[in-house]
Amino acid sequence: MYHKDFTGSGFDPQLLSSFLVAMTSFFDEATRSLKSQARAFEGIDYTIVVEFGDWTLGAVSTTIDNQHVRNKLKRTVRKFEEQFAVLKWVELDLAVHTRFEQTVMNEFVRENILPETLIAVRPEWEHLTRRPDVISFLRLIPDICSIQDASSFLEVPVEIAMNLAAEALWEGVIIVTNPVKPDDIYQSTSLTPTEGALDHLSPEAARTLSELDGETPLSIAAERMRTEDLKRFLEDVAWLKERKMVELVSPSQAVVVRYSSALQILLKRLADIVGFVPIRKIFLKAREELVVHYPWLKFVTLEEGVDIDMRSSLLSATLRGSISPDAIDDGFRVFIQFITRMVKDLLGAKPVNKILFNTKNEIEQKFPSTVFHIEWESFLVRG
Repeated sequence: MYHKDFTGSGFDPQLLSSFLVAMTSFFDEATRSLKSQARAFEGIDYTIVVEFGDWTLGAVSTTIDNQHVRNKLKRTVRKFEEQFAVLKWVELDLAVHTRFEQTVMNEFVRENILPETLIAVRPEWEHLTRRPDVISFLRLIPDICSIQDASSFLEVPVEIAMNLAAEALWEGVIIVTNPVKPDDIYQSTSLTPTEGALDHLSPEAARTLSELDGETPLSIAAERMRTEDLKRFLEDVAWLKERKMVELVSPSQAVVVRYSSALQILLKRLADIVGFVPIRKIFLKAREELVVHYPWLKFVTLEEGVDIDMRSSLLSATLRGSISPDAIDDGFRVFIQFITRMVKDLLGAKPVNKILFNTKNEIEQKFPSTVFHIEWESFLVRG
């Protein structure tokens, strides 16, 4: 009923549809279940992820099967069934491809567009699209520029420029790249590159590879390596990224690293004033109150003093993407709110808010472009 080829992979939608129907029917018969257990089919360099709605089946070909991809596919299937519910009962021409493309674009394209994203206009793009808004957009911007620059050229808000770029990417008339940023968090996909890759791996890039642990922002990794040229360090990471030796951590893992860093700095600053013992008690009390609603918080523990320890069970779940970024964000936000409100009874509102201000400034040094993803205002206390 609907399909979209993002990469020119050459998948025949009718052939793929027939394959999925045949395989899911086979599993239905084999398991005698009400709903097929077949949820993924692996090829050599791709995986077909499958999710079921009430009366439709959705599939996406991807390089990795994780919860983040599945959640996007589930939402897409649900929205399709809501928008075209009548197709469950009767076949009609509802212009599905035209009317549903915005939903698919929002789920699978829009997230790739950020203010710092670089866009390059493809040669002879005029022959590839007929969308008036895309044509106007590309005629007014340079052949290579950032979304932020495009916003300035067009004299429109950045959000509008991002939406126009998403439409252009959908049409295949631009190429987008997201530059490596100092507060990005990367992890190595292989600590033992192939022999051919090692031939082209510079000593600096090799050392860079060993520092990307999935938990450390690039700015901090660069400090550990005592690099004097951050720009060169980021270029090394980009080189490794292009060769699929490293990859960005999942959105959930990025939220965990950002919030746990903020919580660690906050606890140490508070402990310097009132002592380790009271802050430990407050931490454990806050966690006890919240663990019913956020069970994963039981894996956020303290070692000696107020040193945070993220248990491997939680880290594994975030790396797999089996906990949503919103759930992690919400849990840590409420956790820190509990702590600041309890500490207020010991210190008063003004000192707590001053400590929060200093904590935010320190976090901004590590995460300059994402520090405001933390809702600092919600942590402030009143006297």
